[in-house]
Amino acid sequence: MTQRSATIVATDLERWHTMILSFKAPPPYSLGPEPDLGAWLAEFGEYADRIVHLGPDDGRSHGQLCWDVLVPTGLLAPGCGHCRHGHGGPRSPAQTEAALARRIPPAEAPPWIAATLVRDLVYRTGGDGPMRPVADALGEELVALLGPDADWRANGYAAYREGRGGRNVSWAPVTEATFDAAVVGIGNGHAVAIIAAGED
Repeated sequence: MTQRSATIVATDLERWHTMILSFKAPPPYSLGPEPDLGAWLAEFGEYADRIVHLGPDDGRSHGQLCWDVLVPTGLLAPGCGHCRHGHGGPRSPAQTEAALARRIPPAEAPPWIAATLVRDLVYRTGGDGPMRPVADALGEELVALLGPDADWRANGYAAYREGRGGRNVSWAPVTEATFDAAVVGIGNGHAVAIIAAGED
């Protein structure tokens, strides 16, 4: 490589690094004053193909709530009806409760919620997409709604892989899908369940 071509390459690399370093993350997304979280979640759930529930805390456990939210979806029973291989989903609310073993401190819950709302569970490349700021805002608002004493639980690290530094990304299934991620919170008179599922 000649001196001139080496200088051109170095200059191009400097421009490339400058472009990357000058990138600014988008500002936090605002849901507006006093957002109707139920409407936001319903709309976002349809957009992102997620199962979402926000309602009153009526005394159900995390496992019972998750089970009841999933029953109408068909994700709790084998889709084939007669196959010979076993399926990994729970068979009862008690088994769903056991799957939701990962306790999340309320202060750490927003990124768990956001990742479960937007992240592809099958393909780990490509980032979280343009709706991540909206998901972050929803996570923050849900955590604020349920309060600092809320009991948040998840079934593992299929969505929020940062929790394990990208290593040992394991989970206990709450559905019959190949991959799933659930975050369930109860507190301050409210209950929320967010479930993502994926097939490869």
